Amino acid sequence: MRLVALPVLLAVWSLTVQAAEPEVDSVDYVRPDKYLELPASLGSSAAIRKRAAMLKSQADLDTVRNILDWMDENLKYDARKAYSWRDYDDVVRERAYGGCADQAIVCGALLRAAGIPAVWVKTMDVTWIWDFKKGRPFQAWSGHVFLEIHVKGKWSLLDPGAKTVYEEYDPRARILPGNRFAYHKGSDPKAMVMSLQWDEWKRQTEAYFKNLDETLLPVDERSGTSLVPQVYIIANSPYYQALTQMAADSGLKPVVSFNTEYDRYLPQARGHIILIETHGGRPIVSKPILEKYYPNAMAGVTRPSMSIEVDGTRLVFVDFSELLQALRPLETSKADEPGSTSGN
Repeated sequence: MRLVALPVLLAVWSLTVQAAEPEVDSVDYVRPDKYLELPASLGSSAAIRKRAAMLKSQADLDTVRNILDWMDENLKYDARKAYSWRDYDDVVRERAYGGCADQAIVCGALLRAAGIPAVWVKTMDVTWIWDFKKGRPFQAWSGHVFLEIHVKGKWSLLDPGAKTVYEEYDPRARILPGNRFAYHKGSDPKAMVMSLQWDEWKRQTEAYFKNLDETLLPVDERSGTSLVPQVYIIANSPYYQALTQMAADSGLKPVVSFNTEYDRYLPQARGHIILIETHGGRPIVSKPILEKYYPNAMAGVTRPSMSIEVDGTRLVFVDFSELLQALRPLETSKADEPGSTSGN
């Protein structure tokens, strides 16, 4: 039998007892001064305080702005950094953040060191919660990290990634900007288990939302049945405007126009109509992306109708090259009409 050294066992035990269960009711909003501490998990308090002193201003919101501007200038996004815990020192040394959790950790640490109380707020996207609870397929575990900050004598909500402060904010609110459900607030982000601790975070969120009271959530939008045919439009400007107007003129309901986030919108379009910008028989969406959700959909491009139905979803390829070509003979015939003149 292999014996494990006592220090290792103590370290594992320490990590276990530090992990906090998700809850939102333990923040003492009457005592904002309690949320100025810099937990050891955030990194070197000396380094954090030194940087914060350089960014501190007389007005709280100016300090917030200075911190966000400094982060924007010195930290760049790197998706490879998204799934491992890194404290303030790591993020600043590597000059990169992997997502909203990294941003919130650095921002919250600097705010506290600058004298602005801050509380970390973990959320999950309401769409993800409903998909998870209803057993529907989804592409990713999707959430966001905000900060509650005490500025101008009251608590406000800060989204560091969007560089936005919501001053008209009630900490009792559970549905936050972006249709996100607040499920955990705390003072030590590592003990809270951020998405940076990927496997543990997934286990925690799975257990929490499995038994979540559904009455706390907004209505499940995907459970609705539209009484009017809905249209999803894959197009760039100015073509998406033309397709939107075309759909509306036909008595259809345009839902969204997009040329990115295919993994989000293509599954939503099932059972509806998809209009796809096409030029010379080439849609702007690639075959692998489209046929990931609608097998053999590209066969519709070669059909005389330029459309195809896949599992109850109608895909229509609108070829603007052909439409524009049809206008050219019309322009030529007008120029040849008697009495017509041309500019010199």
